[in-house]
Formats: sequence, structure tokens, C-alpha cells
Amino acid sequence: MIDGDREWLDGSAGSRPPSVRGEILESWRRSRMSGVDASHVGPVAGHPDTDWRISRVGVPILESMADMLVGANTSLLLSAPDGTLLWRWDENSTLRNKLNKSDAVIGTRWSEDVIGTNGLGTALETAKPITIAGAEHYSESLHPFVCAGAPIRHPVTRRVTGVLSVTSLVEHASPLMAPTLLRLARDVEQELYSESSLHEREMLQHFLAERRRLRSAVVAVSAEVFIANLAATGLQLDHAELWHQIQDAPMGQVGRVLAGGARVTALQPVLHNGEIIGAVVIAEDAASSESDRSRPAWTGAPSSTYRSWEDVAREVGVALARDNRVLVRGEAGVGKRTLVRSASGAEVGTIELDCALLQAQGSQQWLAEAQEVLSRHGDHAVVLAHLESLDDASAHSLGAMLDAIEWSGARIAATATISPTSRDVPQVLLDRFPLDGVVVPPLRKRSQDVLARLENREPGTPRLTRPATELALRHPWPGNDRQLAEFRRWLCRQQRAVVDVGDLPAGWRAAATRHNLSAIQVAEAEAIAAALRESDGNKSAAADALGISRSSMYRKMREYHLN
Repeated sequence: MIDGDREWLDGSAGSRPPSVRGEILESWRRSRMSGVDASHVGPVAGHPDTDWRISRVGVPILESMADMLVGANTSLLLSAPDGTLLWRWDENSTLRNKLNKSDAVIGTRWSEDVIGTNGLGTALETAKPITIAGAEHYSESLHPFVCAGAPIRHPVTRRVTGVLSVTSLVEHASPLMAPTLLRLARDVEQELYSESSLHEREMLQHFLAERRRLRSAVVAVSAEVFIANLAATGLQLDHAELWHQIQDAPMGQVGRVLAGGARVTALQPVLHNGEIIGAVVIAEDAASSESDRSRPAWTGAPSSTYRSWEDVAREVGVALARDNRVLVRGEAGVGKRTLVRSASGAEVGTIELDCALLQAQGSQQWLAEAQEVLSRHGDHAVVLAHLESLDDASAHSLGAMLDAIEWSGARIAATATISPTSRDVPQVLLDRFPLDGVVVPPLRKRSQDVLARLENREPGTPRLTRPATELALRHPWPGNDRQLAEFRRWLCRQQRAVVDVGDLPAGWRAAATRHNLSAIQVAEAEAIAAALRESDGNKSAAADALGISRSSMYRKMREYHLN
């Protein structure tokens, strides 16, 4: 440790800024708070005999790839999630002897609270890759080493299952240590995914299908799996307790408040061969959720959490005026492009560039067009549609073009579609837009907008009865504004003055029958309907695909009005 930095850490060097990286300084502080003695670190026994999954999966693949490090004067180390050293490989006798003398032996714990700042323990503490060189180590006995560490995450649960480290003496350090380490760590993660159970993969797929609910907490939970998005991590949910609650409570029960103050807004069972193996829990803030539940879906003043089309349009306009750039996201058909066109500025007009055309036009032609469009930004506001359609290479190129006009005052409005099947917007483009983008709520959450558009009828258009209107307001509108526009066109074609529930299309009548079903009943109905579609209406084949008897199939079809 550099003497001046040690004095600064001890508080005896005034306000002189430290010469070390901030992440190293923070690690030193944690080490000091843990009581680590920089001048003497003794070994602490771990739990090497535990049946660690990372050891069973990682060691064979690392042993098969260690040959790539022959001649590099390095050592490979693999630890358990608690920092216990499980495996070590080295070919250089000098390095081997020095590691042994430093107690870097199998069975000892190398977590930061025991050893202080080190590549393995600090990567475990921060859950990020890091390289610790020489005197950056907290313990003086480790100053001869350079150690790069990278956490290994389980590809399903995303929990850190261990840490992989590449270590060398300072005089043998190479800039290739870190990239080599990351490659090896990714290979181990890939092997973990291959080894993971079918059950874990099914839970992951169901979680990914719902995680795009940006404002909601999403948790996929079963007896063995617990996967949560960022919004859910703050709820401090206990895995065992949550699964216990789900098993004991009716699957269709929503409205329950979880520990952490979130109300369950949807609870979707995960089925395998007709049996429930887990569930996806979707929750929102209890206060706003209660406000939404207490307000009738079809009438009354909107609550403070309700965001109409006009509200969202104002948000887009304010964001664009403030930052000159805005990213608008939402499900397909919610009117994102209409919003950004109106907010981009009628005084200069807009010019649009659709990223979804890249594949049809070819990247070279599309990027040339993008360059031309952005070069004319002084005369127009630019709308970039479907950012999620770009591949990484094209995204990097577009990002460079945006950087070139960053300080020109150009107004750039972009859109991205959120759906279970759409790609994420490349991070390199997300970094070019303000973090507080605008999310357009789906139509099913804008009942006042639905009501206004249904009441704004052209002369001669049939009027919906109140029951039919209530049904329309409860409809999920998976196609959003486009589907509502098509419904209005259907309504105009009806040769009657009034349309009641019985006059609506068959699918709407089925929805009217099913709207009070529990979550598990809705899931069953949708699974049966999908199986019937895939089997072209063959009920026996659909029953076989679902793993249920034909008699159960017929009974449930009658129950859910799927005939």
C-alpha cells in the first residue's frame, strides 16, 4: 500500500485526494471496517467439502481449457459463493510456491472481509469484474501479485455462484489477463445453463416474458427458483415465505399485500404437463394499486396515478424541450410515433428514420440514409422508430452519428417497442438518451381514453349499451390503439342503432363470460385455446399435448365456453 494513501485512509494526511482508483479506495474502507490487519492476514477455513454446484460444473471445463494459459506464468483459482477456494491450477513453480506461502490454498476463504482487497474477494463483494495490481491489495503480503477476478452468475437465477480469478506475479502481468478471464467465466456460465434443469429454464422463460413491465415488480418463484427484476429486489421478499404463501393461497387471489408494501396485481401459474411448478408474481405499489382498484373502470374522474394520452403527450413534449432527446417506449400499437411526431415541433417539421427497415435495405444502405437524415437535423426534428430492431454493429454506428451532433441542439425523438418477443434496445443507444424516458401505458390501463373514443361516434354509428361499454373497457386490447380503431370500424359497419353484448363478436362474448375467472382458470383457458389452435381443433390431440384426459378436456371447454 502506498504510504501516502495509507495515511489519507487513516485520516492523518488532511484533505489530499488519494492517488488510487475510487473502487480500490472503497474496498480498502470495507476491509478496514471488517477489521482486516493489512500487515498480517491469517488463513480462515472455508467449506470446501460442500457440494458446490460451481465446482461440479466449472472444474471440468476449466481443467480442459487450462492449456491455453500454459507459458503465461499465471494461476487459475475458482471460489465458492462464500469465497472458499475450491480449485487452483498453476504451472509455474515460482508462482505456486509464492501462492502457497500466502495461504492461497484450497479450503481457505478469500472473501474481502477476511483477506481484504483482492481480485477474488472484491469481485465477489461488488459482483463485478476487477483487477487488483500490486500495492492495490490491502494485505501487504499480496503486493507481489496481480489478480483479476470475475463473478460467475447462474444464467437462470442471475445469482453469483462463484468467482474465477487469474493471478500472476507483478513482473509477469499481461493486459490479456482480464479478457482471458472473462472468456473463461462466460464459458463456465454457458455450461451452467446447459446443466440447469428443464424446470429452471421454464421459470426463466416465464420471467423474461414479463420482466418488461418496467414499473412493476416481477418475481418468478418456485420451490427451487427465485428470479426478480430490479423493481422487485427492493421489496426484500423471502424466497421460502413467498412460495409458501403462493402454495397456501388461491392462485387467482390478487390484491394481497406482500412484505415490502407491494400489492399483487397478477399471479400467473407456471404449468408443466398440467401441473403447477411455479408462479410469476407481478406487484405494484400498494397505494397506487389501491387507487386504481377503487376507481370504477368506466366512469368517474381519473386518479392521480392515471395517465391519459394527453398526459403522456405533455411528458414527451417537456422531455424533448428540456433535453433535445427523448426515448419513448411502449407496447406495439400504443401510438408512440404519433406522440413523438406531435411533440417534435411542427414549426420545423419532422423527418423519420425507421430502424425496422435495416434488414430489408441492408445495413450499408440504411446507415447511409441515417447519415443523410441526421446531417439535415438543422431543418427538421428527427424521429428514430423501432430502436430495438438494430443489431449491435449498426447500433454502434448510429451511436457515433448521434455523438457527432450531440451539442448541435438537434431534436431527436426515438421509439422502442416493449413486448415478450422484441429485442432489448442495444445499451450503446440507451446511453445516448436521458435515463428518464417516457413509457406509454397500454390501452388496457387507459380506460378513460377508450371511453372517450367509443363515445366520440360519427353520425349514424351504433351506440353501445352500458353492459357492452363495460365489457369494452375490461377488454385487454392486446393490439392497443390499432385494435381499438379496428373495433370502431367494425362498429360503423353494423346495421343497427344499438349494439349490446350479444351483438359483439364471439370472442368478446367469451371474454364477457371469463372476466371473473381466477388467474389459474384464465391460464387454463388460454392453454386449452392455444392447444386447440395448434392441433387445428382436434380435441384429442389437444388433450394429449396438455397431458390431460379427453373427458377433462371436454369439461373444461364447457366450463370456459371454448366450444
